[in-house]
Amino acid sequence: MIKGRRMTKKARVEWIDIVRLLGMIAIFCGHFGTAGGRLHHFVFCYHVPLFFFVSGIFAGNLDGASFKEAVKKRFGQIMLPYMFFVIINMAALIITSGDDLIMYLRYLKQFIWGIRNHMPTASLWFFPCIFCTGVLFDALRRVCRKDILIFTVSVLLYLISVTLFPHRPDAEPSLFWNVDSACHYMIYYAFGYVLRKKLITTGSKPEGYKRYLFMLGAAVLTGYTVSVYLQEDLVGTILCRMIPAAGMIYPVVRAMLLIGFQLILAKILEGFHFLSYAGAQTLWLCGNENIVKILLSAAAGLVSLKIEVTNEISALVYAVVMTVVIIKILLPVEQKLYGKLLFVRSRENGSESLQG
Repeated sequence: MIKGRRMTKKARVEWIDIVRLLGMIAIFCGHFGTAGGRLHHFVFCYHVPLFFFVSGIFAGNLDGASFKEAVKKRFGQIMLPYMFFVIINMAALIITSGDDLIMYLRYLKQFIWGIRNHMPTASLWFFPCIFCTGVLFDALRRVCRKDILIFTVSVLLYLISVTLFPHRPDAEPSLFWNVDSACHYMIYYAFGYVLRKKLITTGSKPEGYKRYLFMLGAAVLTGYTVSVYLQEDLVGTILCRMIPAAGMIYPVVRAMLLIGFQLILAKILEGFHFLSYAGAQTLWLCGNENIVKILLSAAAGLVSLKIEVTNEISALVYAVVMTVVIIKILLPVEQKLYGKLLFVRSRENGSESLQG
């Protein structure tokens, strides 16, 4: 049942926060474009689906609330931070772009619509999209109830998005707040939701035969991940040649396998508290991507240096530096500013990182 239970605050799951951090570093690397070498193609195979998958794990956290209350809670967690980052990024555009008033009004309109690849700050599209996905998925759960029905409808929405939509909803959405992208990515949300109990209760290290199964699975996922990184995905090539229709669903299979590798890597890194803390600030990392690039470029310019990403290593290093600067410098300042600009308590911001 969705209604009838008291809504409680959930404890954070440290290793899943680390998964979020790995995903944000992948997002940063992907936005360096082809300058990041093989990383560009590699991370685009899974980094966006990863966040919908993780959000799906915690989709039941608002079960004690009515639908209206759940929408309000999600709006406070996601869309209020979005408004905050629109203000911050608009200020940065005004300071750095030199455009006229008409152009600034156009930027503001683009932010209001929130459509991916139609905004001056590309990464902010994620906020309205994950909000819409959460609301739609919550509505679906209240109607379908059974996990198998929820998952089936999510698969159907994905198939509709890749066959009947006149555009690619994952790359070129066209609807307000990326509702078409929400339909496309809901399948990953459903995967996370269906696997939630198994993942959240994963605590102690596997013992006995389970340990060997875990090691075997880790080895297989590692090998597969390396093959995708090297762009030698024989599994996908063979499967799509044998079953041409598989090309429609294989991107989901590939993304889930790569997400599986990220889960294993996060479990290995569990215990590094800075990593989990940084991962818990997902929305702050996302919202500050453009800001931190401007600040780092300006800082480098003061000492007559220029920051350039030329390969995979430099992309990873720069992404890590961006993360540290956001967490250590921008986050403390912005959390104080957040409440003053939007007249809300800082506890209602994105620090809950979609877990609540």
